[in-house]
Amino acid sequence: MKRLTEAADQLNELLNANKLDRHKLENIARELDQIIGLRLKLVDFEKYNEKELEKLTTEKQIQIKKQNFEAAANAREQEKECFKYANFQKYFQLKNSFFYPEEGKLFYFHLGTAKNDVAIKDYFFGKEA
Repeated sequence: MKRLTEAADQLNELLNANKLDRHKLENIARELDQIIGLRLKLVDFEKYNEKELEKLTTEKQIQIKKQNFEAAANAREQEKECFKYANFQKYFQLKNSFFYPEEGKLFYFHLGTAKNDVAIKDYFFGKEA
């Protein structure tokens, strides 16, 4: 757990560094690869936010009016997921991105507010995440 906490601390420093030290990021990634069973989890508040929630709610209502119930159900499932994330962010008043270690997991709470958010997110999760 100590290695995981240290890695999270280093990643948090990199998030707001003036210039992303790619070599350091790669070293941290190699270190994380050595932790057996580690799961890296992205919690993407930039993607799931109140604005997206409103959009999904509107989409669901439009599909219901069109009687396209399959699309409405799909929008409802996305709306539920978005609602969960938006409430979590609001409840904990999260303003900045950060990494948080937990036994066997490393959470990346991504809000898109740090200088190197995009590069680090893309590095670990790819551009499609």
